[in-house]
Amino acid sequence: MSPASEPAVLLLSGGMDSTTLLWHLRAEGRDLAVHTLSIDYGQRHRVELESAAALSARAGAASHRVLPLDPAAFVGTPLTDAGLDVPAASEDRQIDTVVPFRNLLFVTLAAACAEGLGATDLYIAPVRDDYEAYRDCRREFYDSLERTLRLGAARDAAFRIHTPFVERAKTEIVALGIGLKVPWELTHTCYTGRRPACGRCDACSERLAAFAANGAVDPLAYE
Repeated sequence: MSPASEPAVLLLSGGMDSTTLLWHLRAEGRDLAVHTLSIDYGQRHRVELESAAALSARAGAASHRVLPLDPAAFVGTPLTDAGLDVPAASEDRQIDTVVPFRNLLFVTLAAACAEGLGATDLYIAPVRDDYEAYRDCRREFYDSLERTLRLGAARDAAFRIHTPFVERAKTEIVALGIGLKVPWELTHTCYTGRRPACGRCDACSERLAAFAANGAVDPLAYE
C-alpha cells in the first residue's frame, strides 16, 4: 500500500453488509488505506469479532482494531442480555433487538480513532431493510451525526460518514458481494451467536431470503 494512501476507518462487524462494503472499497481501486474497526460491546454474537478479524486480514486492510464498550450501558436487549430470548423472525419482534444508540456510539468511537490516524472518512454499512426497526440506520441520522462530529472534533475536521448502501436492499448487497467474490463463509450474521446459525432470528431470515432472491446458496451451516 502506498504511503500516500488516504486513511479511512471502516466499521466492520463481520457480517454480510459491512464485509461487502470492505470488498467494494477494495475493488474500487482508490488510493485508500482502510483501517477496520470492530466494537466488543458484550454482544452474545461476539463470535462476529473473530469473523471481522479474519475478513480484515483477508482483504488486506491497513490495520484492524477491536475496541471495548461496557455492555452495562445496554439493558433490555437480547443482543447483550443472555437472560432474554432472541425472537424468531416469525414473531415479528425485531424492534426488541434494538441496542439503544449503538451506531451513535460506534461511529463516535470510529471518529476518535480516525483523528489519531489523520483520517476524516468514516464508512459504515446500514441498508434500506434496516430502517423500520433501527432508526439509526437512516441517512438523516448520519447527516446529523456528521455535523456533530465536525463541531466536536479536537480540530476543525470535515468528517464524512459514508453510507453507500443506505438505499440498497440486502438482496442487492448479496448480488454485489457475489460479483466481488466476498468470502461469505467467513462472515457471521446470526443474533444468537451460534454455529451452526439458528436460521430463525431476523438476521438469519433476512440473510437467507437475500441469498434465495439471488438464486444463490449461503455457504454457512444452519441448524
